[in-house]
Order: sequence, then structure tokens, then C-alpha cells
Amino acid sequence: MANNAITRTFTILGADGAGKTALVEGLLRLADSRRAAPEGSTSRLDAEPEEKKRNFTLSIHPESFEEGGRTFHAFDTPGFAGFLNELEWALQVTDGAVLAVSATDGAHNRSERPYDILCDSMRPAFAVITRLDHDQADWKKALADAESSLKVRAFALHLPIGQRGEQKGLVDLLTMKAHLPGKDFGSFTVGEIPAALRADAEERRAALVEAAAESDDELLGKYLEAGELTDAELLQGLRAGVAGQRFLLAGCAVAKTGVGMRELLDLVAELVPGPEARIVKGVDLGGKPVERKATADAPFCGQVFRTTIDHFAGRIDYVRVLSGTLRPDAVVMNPRTRSEERVSHFFRTDGAKTAEIEASGPGDVVVLLKLKDARTGDTLCDANAPILVPDFATPNRPIAFSVHCKAGDDKAAVALQKLIEEDPALELLRSSETGEMLLYGMSKTHIEVTVERLKRKHGVEVTLEVPTPLYLETITTVSKAQGKHKKQSGGHGQYGDCHIEISPLSRATGFEFEDAIVGGTVPRQFIPSVEKGVRQAMVAGPLAGYPVVDLKCKLFFGSYHDVDSSDMAFQQAGRIAFRKAMEEARPILLEPVMRMDIRVPEEYVGTVMGDLNSRRARVQGMEPQTRSVLVRALCPQAEALQYDADLRSQTQGTGYFTMAPSHYDPVPPQIAQKIIEKRRADGKVRGIEE
Repeated sequence: MANNAITRTFTILGADGAGKTALVEGLLRLADSRRAAPEGSTSRLDAEPEEKKRNFTLSIHPESFEEGGRTFHAFDTPGFAGFLNELEWALQVTDGAVLAVSATDGAHNRSERPYDILCDSMRPAFAVITRLDHDQADWKKALADAESSLKVRAFALHLPIGQRGEQKGLVDLLTMKAHLPGKDFGSFTVGEIPAALRADAEERRAALVEAAAESDDELLGKYLEAGELTDAELLQGLRAGVAGQRFLLAGCAVAKTGVGMRELLDLVAELVPGPEARIVKGVDLGGKPVERKATADAPFCGQVFRTTIDHFAGRIDYVRVLSGTLRPDAVVMNPRTRSEERVSHFFRTDGAKTAEIEASGPGDVVVLLKLKDARTGDTLCDANAPILVPDFATPNRPIAFSVHCKAGDDKAAVALQKLIEEDPALELLRSSETGEMLLYGMSKTHIEVTVERLKRKHGVEVTLEVPTPLYLETITTVSKAQGKHKKQSGGHGQYGDCHIEISPLSRATGFEFEDAIVGGTVPRQFIPSVEKGVRQAMVAGPLAGYPVVDLKCKLFFGSYHDVDSSDMAFQQAGRIAFRKAMEEARPILLEPVMRMDIRVPEEYVGTVMGDLNSRRARVQGMEPQTRSVLVRALCPQAEALQYDADLRSQTQGTGYFTMAPSHYDPVPPQIAQKIIEKRRADGKVRGIEE
């Protein structure tokens, strides 16, 4: 293949355990012959303690290296379901992708969701079958599994030479030559295809040619006439098919021994488009659409795709250069904040190290230090040619935990906000109803990792608890009551008397107040006081002390005293009347119901449906998807708080879901009684006179 001076920026994705980080380590070792093979199972790339503890990647790790006059920027990304938002962000700022498929596990083991995200991004991609040096490796089975599990036509680009665990090279189906390992890591000599593999190689080469021809009308015509394509035409057709996601091409690579590693970079160079192919699209400061070419002489534009805050180095921002050239002492603008900053120095990353560089152009990845206002997703651009590129999409955060800190919630909140600057997939909210500080995230593991980072980076220890669902109270029938507040203690007394009727309203209506006083039995100036007292009483209902909703209150009679009546007296009368009326209106508890979209492989649908039924969920329907089944359900929030871990367990990590509030429904009587008893034991219910 061609070996021109080029730049390629690409994402490596796949299931956790597919060997993504090992691939990047192998590529770095290939580029630097002095780099030794990583010892043990923990890579230099997964340098954070939380990653070492779990032995998998938790965030984007961009690595830059040069090989054969070519510059590559490879993004190692998480494969664990709770961190796949990082994959979405990586794909947004890279030009293509490599899907790692384990030769031991195949593609069915948690590869479907990363592949869904890849397809949604419309990035061109090909696959590489990894871990061929393991005794249980079966590349043919892995390729067939990718085709069946990912619902895509899959074609081999390489044939491994050797039995399981004993890789002796590979057959390149593009050149129809054998590549036999050389003395140096990743080097090879070219030879003839072993006789035992010749027939399989010819059959798979023919399938490749046919797939390439079908991707281009001109090539198809030539193929139908001549029955063959040149090597250049074959690559042309394969590029077109990859760009259109018409099929999945699959190479082979062994990160430990170097077999296939240089061929992997050759495939990246040929199948992943260069940065110049991208059109940078955004808006100017007035919101008008802007487009520009991704050339080195265009105005500078870049996007922050990762932010970290180091205790010693301060803020560290990783930026993909989209257009133009960044040089030392450049002044860049953040269109979101309209602020400008001078970039004195910038760096590129190589494993756990950084090296200062003098200039960076389209496709490059740079590390900027101590920017004041930037955050993940922000645009940085030339102040004289402002452009704001699309920010990263806000993820659905289905999981929340209540956060408690012995040192004080304020201290925890300040520290958590710093972590949120690093990870926008987190959100911290204070519940106005329960008073709890709620930390929202992508999964239970995501939240747990955040808590560990909070302690390590900021010295703040917190505990997590399942949050309290926000129950409500309402009424089911009409009732009337009198509320009289009369108090005499020398001098002016207090007197307020009102008669009200409360009646139920339809769900989510809220509260209505009707003034039905006739003949001035309650003076005009005190009618708002009664309403205010009723509203105050609705803050905590009589059953379990939860807010009361969805009712109408009608004030129809009362009495007053010329001297002793006052605003405060009628407020108290309104509170007393409302609480008495509530006791006769057959109050009930309401619970929040969540709308859930659950995507699972077809083989787990029965298990998931049975579990949903046990959670009092109501399945609204099922829709077949390309690689899964979408189950739509309504589930009480109290039953969904721990759903993340349970769904992973039921589906071997392949299922995932989104969740959002839907509506409120009555709590079943037997469950409501337990809630009421606990709340009363905790002293959460007020008396009528309080």
C-alpha cells in the first residue's frame, strides 16, 4: 500500500475485553521500537487508579505516534456499557474507526451497542480480529459471529497462518501474498500463500471483489464485463463500501507478537479518510450557518473532547484540530463564553507521557494546559473567524444516587462540580421536595468511579444511598370541613373561621382555588389568606407527609371578628380546614412512573419481560431493531432505582436502557401502607394543629 506522508485520526472501539487497549499499546510499540511489551494485564494507557483497579478503560485516551512517515492519532475508548458516552464523543471528533472483535469471545458479547453507536455516527469503519494468540481463538467463528450478531455482511481482509495460539503470519487478500513475521516487532517478509490456504484465500478474495464492485456503479459494470478488478479498483470499491457502511471488512492483528500490526496501520491509511475530507460545519456568533474546509491554511478551529483537572498541573484540555494551524502564542476564542485566551505551549500525548510540539494542523490532537473557561465539547477558534461547532449531545442519565458527606454537602457539591467539568455525563441536582443531593450518571459503576475519584482527587469522602422516590398525595372523593382558629391571650386575640370543600381533579392538573363566598361572611382581604393557608398545608399531606396535588378547594362560608381577625388567623384556619377535609376525602399515595426504553438481544427478551412484570411494570410494546429488540415499558420509579445492575446481570452486559419521568399513578394499598408506617415512625407526618 501507499506510504505517503499522511495524517489519520481514528477511534478504536469494541466490547470490554476485546483487546482495544492492547491494540493501541501494540501500535505505540510498533512506532517506537524501544518500547517494551507491557507487563501484566494493566496497560500504561489505563493509568488512572480506577482503571487499574477494574482493568478496563473508563475514558477516552488519545495516543499520537508516527510510523513510516505517517502520523496517527488513535483514540482508545471504553467498552463497558456505563461509559459509552465517551465513545460517542470520540467518534464525533475522529474521522473513522476500527472495531475490535475478540477471536475468543466473538462479537455477540457486548459488541452490539458500540456498533450501534458507530453506525449512528456514520463514520467509516472496519474490524480487526484480536487475541488470535489465545488457545481458544477461532477467527472464522469470530467473523461469522460478527456477521450474525451485528447484522452486517462481513468480509475477511486477512487469513491468519497457523493454528490457535500459534500465529505464523497472515495472508493479505488485497495483494494475495503471505506476510511472514520478521525479526523486529510488526515487521514481515512477503512470500507465497501456503497451499493449505490457497483455495480459501481465492474464495474470500472473490467475495471481496464482488462486494467492492457492488459499491460503485462504474466498477460494477466493469466487473460484470471482465469478471475482475485491478488492485486499485478493488481499494476504490472497498473505500466506497466502508464509507457507506454497506459491509464490514475484517483484518487480523496480534498485539503481543506484532503480527498484523503494520498491516492494521496500512488499512487505517487506506480506509479511514484523511482530515481534509471533512467539511467543518457550525454557526457564527449570530447563529448563522458556517462551513469551512479542513485545510491547514483555513482559520483555526478545534474542539475540546476531554477535560481533566490535575491537583498539580491544573486544567488539562485535549483538543482535536478541525481546521487551520495552531502555533505557540496563538490567541483562541471560546464562542460559548466569548472569551479569548493565549495558548503559549501545547503538547501531544504518547501513552502516559506528553511532548511539546511547535505546530498542529487538521486531524492533529493537542493537549492545552490551564485554559480558564473551556469544558468538554467546547469549540476553540480564531477570534477573527468565529465558528461554533455542534457540542456533544447531552446523554440520558438513567441512574441517580443520593449523596451524603460527613464534612458537609456544600463541600461535596463544590468538589463534584469539578468532576462534572471533566465528565459532562454527570449531573448534580438538589431535590427541592426531598432535600437530597442527587448525583445522576450513566450507570452504577459510573457513579461509583466518580465517588472514588472524588476521594482521590479532592479528598472528599461521600456515601451513596438509593434516592427516595418523590411520592405525592391526592384525594379520591369530595369532602367538606370547617377550620376555626380562635385564641385569646390578653389584648387583641386571633380569630379566623372558614368552611371549605375539596374535590379531586384529573391527574397532573395541580391545584385550583375557588372563591364562593356570598354575603361577606369572609371579608375580601382574608380570602387570599385562606388560600395561602391551604397551599401551606398541601406541602405535607396527612398520610405520609408528602405534597398534595390534583384537587380543587372551594371556600364557601366562614365568619370573622371585627377586631381579632387577621391575615395570620385566616391562614391558620385554612390550614386546619384543609387537613380536616383531607382526612374525609379518602386520600391516597401517588408514585412516580418512569418511561423506559430497553434494548436487549432477542434471546434475553423473555427474561427481561419476566423481570419487568415482577417490578409492577407495564410493557407498552416491543419493536424489532437491527441488532436488538426495543421493549417499551412504564415502571414505578421505586422499582427501577436498581435496574441498571439487574439488567446487566440478566443480559450478560448486552442490554441497556434509557429512562425519563412519565406520570404519577396510585400506589397499591399494601405497598402504600408500608410507606405510610415508615414515614410516621420517622416523624414525617404533622398533626392538624401544627
